Amino acid sequence: MNSIEKNNILVNKFKAVPVRMYGYKPEKTKLAVFDFDETLVQSQDMFFEVNAKAMIMLELPCTKEIVEKIFDKWDKEYIGWGKNLEEQKEIYRTKFTPLVTKLSNDTYFINKMRFFDEMKDVIKSLAKTDIALAIASSRDLHSILKFLQKEEVRDCFEMVEATEGGRNYKDKPHPAIVHYIAQEIGIPIERAVMIGDSPNDIKMGKNAGMKTIAVGYGKYANREKLYNENPDDFISFTDRVSFIHHIKKILDFDR
Repeated sequence: MNSIEKNNILVNKFKAVPVRMYGYKPEKTKLAVFDFDETLVQSQDMFFEVNAKAMIMLELPCTKEIVEKIFDKWDKEYIGWGKNLEEQKEIYRTKFTPLVTKLSNDTYFINKMRFFDEMKDVIKSLAKTDIALAIASSRDLHSILKFLQKEEVRDCFEMVEATEGGRNYKDKPHPAIVHYIAQEIGIPIERAVMIGDSPNDIKMGKNAGMKTIAVGYGKYANREKLYNENPDDFISFTDRVSFIHHIKKILDFDR
């Protein structure tokens, strides 16, 4: 079976999206898996706007607190949508989430996302090394691919996977998504690092048996919570040279 046939089977059966014909490449001996939002791109403000627009369209109460906290609190406490918590959960699952996914794929919101300073150069530089690059995200897969295509870096990544719009992965910190990426690229999980801005990113990497790097440069990153997860490394800046150095150092298994 050639690589094209294998790619077609994965896409049709699992809805996986290997961005280029992945297969095992001898020159790629290590793996760096990135979270997407607030790790590679500045997107939190965009999501606040998406949340607000979705609530207005659904004629739901829309205060600043609800807009900013809904992703964290929708299933834990009553915030003013329905008569009780269960009704709120139902609205979130059946109406709010599908609308947010639809809106986040709109060109207007795709164009509002921006790479962090020098991050595009980090991606392009790492893509030329022996480190394979991948993305594991909790957002919708198609919006990520649209953004990468717009920024002309889609081919820098061996695979892009997400819990929405792709295979039916369990949410982070379950390690299924990164195990699948490592398996399909053909690099042992022990030679991989997970890079992310949330405690669940670090937990997922540890659950998978990967090295972990926490990033704290986003304005919404909670550094104390990230430190409490004991990542193998911590990056608080997006300077290209330093960022690449941190990743290469942690993947230097021969030192």
